[in-house]
Amino acid sequence: MTGLLVEIYDRHSLEKNVYPAFVGDYDEILFLARKKISEEEKLSLKHFLTKQVPRIKQVLFRQLSLENMTENLDIILTNDKQITFDVFGSDSLLALSLYQYALERKIPLLAMDVDHGLQYDWKLGKLEKKDLMVPILSIQQLIALRGGKLLKSKQPFHTPKQIAAIKKLANSALSKPEEWLKVTQFFALAKTSNLHSETGKELENNGKRYSYPKSIISLLTDADLLHIEEETSNRVSYTFSSPEAQLLCRSKGHILELYLYLLALESEYFDECMIGAEIDWNGIFPEADNVQNEIDVVLRKGRSIVFISCKMTDLSVEAINELELYANHFAGESCLKLIVCSGKINPAYINRCHEYGVLVIKNDQISNIIPMLEKKLKRKRG
Repeated sequence: MTGLLVEIYDRHSLEKNVYPAFVGDYDEILFLARKKISEEEKLSLKHFLTKQVPRIKQVLFRQLSLENMTENLDIILTNDKQITFDVFGSDSLLALSLYQYALERKIPLLAMDVDHGLQYDWKLGKLEKKDLMVPILSIQQLIALRGGKLLKSKQPFHTPKQIAAIKKLANSALSKPEEWLKVTQFFALAKTSNLHSETGKELENNGKRYSYPKSIISLLTDADLLHIEEETSNRVSYTFSSPEAQLLCRSKGHILELYLYLLALESEYFDECMIGAEIDWNGIFPEADNVQNEIDVVLRKGRSIVFISCKMTDLSVEAINELELYANHFAGESCLKLIVCSGKINPAYINRCHEYGVLVIKNDQISNIIPMLEKKLKRKRG
């Protein structure tokens, strides 16, 4: 005997289709829908369930019309299976029709309300309610559910002293972006081998001169980003503490990503925090013509996921389009999408962000971003 669970396919929230597989004892699932389910969604859901829930041996899909539903179900549902109907779903007409069919055929009925962690069983004409332990998918699982693969991400650890220094550094960079650009240009121009550099204190590139940033060196050393080994009036020898430290000192925008990550981590509000999440588009790696994308900061609170794009430049249409595309593809339409921009923002682009459901955080709002996110997420769950 095999256990078959008949589910109403939820096209609005893909993750809601997987929870019954985790909480039930079934080894087969049949998803029913009145509208066609895309082949991409079928493949992603089937692959995810069979990989994440080993007891699931078969995942099936059927498109039905209400007019011939009874005849089609009689053919599909054979007598050698223990069948259960879950009539909790996004299609009310299909739910009512399945409820009537199950009563006529004396098939066990239940309704899984995963949002509230409850299951309702219809037994002998009576309704029984019980608590349901619904799993919470991780960031990695949510991406895998949509056919992607989290290749790598960074979750760096810093001491309180390092965090304080990095936050001061970030505030300085955000308040004086032109000066911070000069700092990163200096370190980018200095010849470096195996994280070590011996260089002059004045460097030139394309007619512009960049000076050794003496005023912020103490912050860089307090943050354990680099170690000064020897310094004279016109030369300096130093070593970066790690490739990540080198990236931060040589890239203008990385300080903003790290700052937001640390603010999220310090808040202790989020269940998962990631920086520099590299995602393979179709989960096949490596392959020819491989498509990968990087999300600057990814956060998760319960079942809510946040994608953040960091820009220490003027806001562009391309940045808005990229975030909207990546967030919807890898995390679904319910993903909270943020662009944190320290540069100029064209008012027309603000309107475009509203159309895409993208929240724009301006330079003077960055320090208050975590309370803003908490408010948004609580309102979303409420």
